[in-house]
Formats: sequence, structure tokens, C-alpha cells
Amino acid sequence: MATLINRTLVLVCALWCGALLTAVPAAAHSGLRAAADEAGATLSRVSRSLRGASGAAAPPAPKYVYTWAGAKDPSLGGKDSLFVISLEDKEFGKVVGVVPTPYAGMEPHHCTLSLDRRTLGCGGLFAALAGTPGVLFFNVSGNPRAPTLIDPATVPQPRFGAFADEFIATPDGGFLVTLMGSPTGGSPGRIARYDAARKLVAEYPDPARFADATTLPGFNPHGMGVSWNHKVALSVDYLEPASTLNGQVVTKRSTLRLWNTSDWSAIAETIDGSGAEGHINGPMDAVAIGDTGTFLFGGGNGYIYYLDGRGAAPHAPKLVWDLLGGAMDRTSYGCILYSFRSGTRLLASAFVRNMVQLLDTTDPLKPKLLDTLQLPKGAGGHVVRLSADETTGAVATYFLDEGSVGQVHFEGDLTVRLFKLNAKATKIITKKPAKSVVDFKTRMGAQGAFRPHGVAFY
Repeated sequence: MATLINRTLVLVCALWCGALLTAVPAAAHSGLRAAADEAGATLSRVSRSLRGASGAAAPPAPKYVYTWAGAKDPSLGGKDSLFVISLEDKEFGKVVGVVPTPYAGMEPHHCTLSLDRRTLGCGGLFAALAGTPGVLFFNVSGNPRAPTLIDPATVPQPRFGAFADEFIATPDGGFLVTLMGSPTGGSPGRIARYDAARKLVAEYPDPARFADATTLPGFNPHGMGVSWNHKVALSVDYLEPASTLNGQVVTKRSTLRLWNTSDWSAIAETIDGSGAEGHINGPMDAVAIGDTGTFLFGGGNGYIYYLDGRGAAPHAPKLVWDLLGGAMDRTSYGCILYSFRSGTRLLASAFVRNMVQLLDTTDPLKPKLLDTLQLPKGAGGHVVRLSADETTGAVATYFLDEGSVGQVHFEGDLTVRLFKLNAKATKIITKKPAKSVVDFKTRMGAQGAFRPHGVAFY
């Protein structure tokens, strides 16, 4: 472990002392505008299919939960790996496959399945520090029980952003990827776009116009929601990654960014949330409410906010829910959201409260608590996701532990917890308690504990 920490410190120093890349790739925004114009109609067809509308296929029943995890102590031989958890009755909760990458120490973070169900996108938060690719893809179309890592050498890596966080599936089978920082962990970050062939289309906003922290101040995107039919997206700035290292002052952000999905070259509107009710500080996640052009996001302060992205600027957030139940201590340490396709339900994790709340958001300005999945003390509760048919859920309890090189230490109990929803999506049910907790502390034997962060259903 000491060797790994020393290597990381050397890499951090090298990154901070190195010069930023200055070459700017040629823009291809005209083609992107045409593709974006088609995105709304394409996603509308996909959404109708997932809802099981007349003439459309019903959403598929879930078969597997993919879990993206890294070894706590890579010196024991463990690699950053994709785990396959079965949901079949006879093997419910059993890990039926492990796909190791060649890498260790990239800090596996979020993962998302493409809309065509062919590709799983996975990010490494600290890949820039570990010297590994930060954006990886797995092929799940041939045999979803046994995914294969797509050769990283064939995947172009972002040049202007790093510290990959969220993957958002795009209508064409590709992904948007939020890159929280610059290649050195500073500012600005970027949003990268990959097409269905896993080619890097562009990084946003246009690096030729917004090259540095002077032209793009405080841009450290973490969560993001997109309303394709309304051609509007919301990203939220969380914090500057390098500021979490030892000796630095942690720099959280309070800015929200609205985008016009017909032209990603520039941010349509920057909203300062520091003066909002509750004082937004380090917003982590944002989701679209159905495809209405409206959004919900966590404010980094235990509150959930509503933002209507439609119409002309200025737009202002509205506080609509308190995850912490009126507590004076507003420390939240990560609130991850999952909105149902209909927009009438929301899952919200609260790491410090070891729980996931199920909210009725039929009126998003007045959410109502329906049920709570209460986890054991110290478990945590971070990334929470649902299956395509919205019957089965999973929550990963690991947030982030930077070890001796950083200031963030929120490990949770290193489990993935499975649950069900009743037919009306008003109750959270744990049908097989003994098999519903997948413990990554012991799963890999001599390789030691693994840290599960990203989860995605197939």
C-alpha cells in the first residue's frame, strides 16, 4: 500500500507541475446539431417502449446487476473489476462473473448501460492520478452474463477533462460523460460525448472558446439530467477534485449550468445557487423529471431542489424537500438521485443517514415521502439505481476514501443491497434478506476488500 501511495503522490506532483494540453481538436458542431434535433424523437420512441405503451414491447425483466468496483488494497493483486450479480430466482444475489481490467487504482466510479443495451460505460475517478484510461466500455450484447472489456486502446480518451463521474445514455446508443476536473484535477472540467461506436465526438463547452478557468470559472460538473424533447440539460458543479488532496482547501461549488442540447458548444446559462434558500453548496446529482424540461437536484446541503429549465433566463432553483428531516447539521456527504421515467417517483440516497428514500414527485414542487430503506448504522448509501421495468433496485454503499493522500474518507460498509418495489411503487421490499446483501469485503478472498461504487441493471 505504501508503494501505491508513493506512486500516487509522484503522479499528483507530476500532473500539477506539467503543462496543460493546448491543442484544440476541430469542432464538428453542425453535425451534432442535426443529431440533437433527431434525439428528442428517438428518445420518445424509446421511452414509449420502456413504458410498455400500445404497440411497444414491455420493458425487460432484470437479469443482472453490474457492479463497478476497485480493490481497496491493490498490492494484494486485485484489479479494478466489473462484477456480475444474478437476479435469477435460484441464484439471486450471487456473483456469477468477475471481469478484471488490467488496471488498479483508477477508483471505479459510475457506470451506465446504453439505451440499445449493447454497451456498458464505466469511469475511473482517479484515472489521471493512476495513469490509466478514465473512460472504459464493456461489450454486454453477446453474453450479458459474461461482459468483455473493449480494448481501451481503441477508445479515445478526453484531452481537456478528466475525473470521470456520471455517464448519461444518449438516444443514438452513445454516452455523455461528466468530467469533474481538468487533466490536473483543477478547473475547468468538461462534458465528453461518445457515439455508439465509442468514438469521442467532442468535449463541451468548446475548448477553443473556453480554454481555462478564466473563460470557464468553477466548471466542475458531477451529476447531469437531460430532457431531450425540450432540448435542455442541467449539470451541477460539485467541487474541484485536486482541492480534496492533503494540504489543499476543499473548494465546493454552488453553480448550476443549463445547456441547449441543439448546441453544446457553450453553456446556455450559469446559475449561482449560493443565495438560494438553504444555500446550495456542493450539489452532487441532477435528474430530469420525465421529459418535461424540469429537473430535481441535490444541493449538497441535505436539501432537494426543483428547477424549471424551460423558457427564457433567468431560471431559479426552488427548495422542495429536506432529506435530513430538519436537522441543524446540514452535512450530507453525497445525495444520489434516480427519477422514474414517468417523473412521478424519485429515489434519493442520504449517505450520512444510511438510507434511501422513495418519494412521490407527482407534484415535484411538493414531494411526499412514501417509504424509506433504512440501512444499518455506518452502512452509508450512495449510488441507487432501478431496473428498466422499475421493479428492482440496488444501492451501493461505498462513497469515496482517498486514503492517506486526501481528505475524503467515507467508505461505508462496502456492500451492494438489492430491493424490490411493490406494484404501485409505494413500498420498498426486501424479499430475500439473506441474499439481498452482496458483501464486497470478503467476496474476493486473498485479494481483500473491494469498493463497489457504480451499479447498472441489465
